[in-house]
Amino acid sequence: MIDIEKIQSLLKEQNIDAWFLYDFRHSNSIAWNILQLPTTAHCTRRWAVVIPQSGEPVKITSTMEQASLSHLPFKHILYNTGEEWFACIEQVLSGTKNIAMEYSPFGTLPTVSKVEGGFVDWVRSKGKNILSSADLSVPFESVLTQDQIDEQRKTARDLRLTMIETFVYIRENVLEFGSTNEYAVQQYILGLMKQRNLVPDHAPIVAKGVNGASPHYFPSPEKNALLKKGDVVLIDMWAQRIGFPKSVFADITWMCFIGEEVPKEIATPFDVLVAARNASVQLVQERFNMKVPVYGFEVDDAARDIVNKAGYGQYFIHRTGHSITHELHGAGVNMDNYEAKDIRTILPGTSFSIEPGIYINDFCGFRTELDVVITLDGKILDGIGLEQESIVPILHSNFEELAKYLIEE
Repeated sequence: MIDIEKIQSLLKEQNIDAWFLYDFRHSNSIAWNILQLPTTAHCTRRWAVVIPQSGEPVKITSTMEQASLSHLPFKHILYNTGEEWFACIEQVLSGTKNIAMEYSPFGTLPTVSKVEGGFVDWVRSKGKNILSSADLSVPFESVLTQDQIDEQRKTARDLRLTMIETFVYIRENVLEFGSTNEYAVQQYILGLMKQRNLVPDHAPIVAKGVNGASPHYFPSPEKNALLKKGDVVLIDMWAQRIGFPKSVFADITWMCFIGEEVPKEIATPFDVLVAARNASVQLVQERFNMKVPVYGFEVDDAARDIVNKAGYGQYFIHRTGHSITHELHGAGVNMDNYEAKDIRTILPGTSFSIEPGIYINDFCGFRTELDVVITLDGKILDGIGLEQESIVPILHSNFEELAKYLIEE
């Protein structure tokens, strides 16, 4: 059920007259999520829903597609022609001034920019002051249920097991055959995921040293590198559980060294990233303990400050983390003051990644990633992060003991 009462309460708090949710051919994924449209909904014409600060919401659909919003028990207005569409909108918005839309001033927060500029121009031409729905939508887009949080913990546990078993697979192949390759490892991961009823939205990243310097490198049957003794391997895997409604993703990145002792030139950048990652998590923890707001851009700053001071700032070329929901990259707050300044407040009941990286071309890419989950009562959930404190030397003579420890920790 859509909590109209909560939406209207937020509209009053933010001095917004109405939330204007508009879509054309699934251009506004936020509107679809907020209004809980089924993915099978047939929407080829423009539609809108206007939720006023008080009173009954209104839905506007084409006569061609009267049933497209049939699950919404709102006042229903139909249109046929383009002129009728604009006339209906003008009528419904009459008496309002401040309108929230999926819009970001000057495009500074592209994750919430879902309405085309021309339509924004038209609404403005009618004397409306358009405000961003960024803060308005976050509670409905990114706050998880307790069932989702519980299920994510299981998914995270299974993903951790998959990571360790992948390290074992690389170790055994190198010891027996002298090498394996990135694509074979990727396919092995997918097989383990299938056994555990996990599904990614894309095949995982398996990247040897220099390939890892491209953050979104993916191996393929045609393009992959051999993995042999002396190589560094970055593995980024993510998945959600099959059969659980709105299953939340877990998303982790670990690294291993195919050898017995990690060289200093490999260990040092990774240690910097661990310190940066932990600084971000600590900031979130401290703010929630003090019941003081923490914003996405601040979490990015905490990690980036560590990396900059260590002299690797030029190699940290992406935001520190992203929102996680039933979508891998959710519509909630991102840990970002690099690609965009995310000024939204991190809320209880949300999940996001912390994944600082150092990418040195012609040498190696480094990343460590864990997931932060904040409980509905505002506590950082222990045991969900799957943190890696150092690069794992998988040919070390005591690797079996280490692997057991990492699984049971």
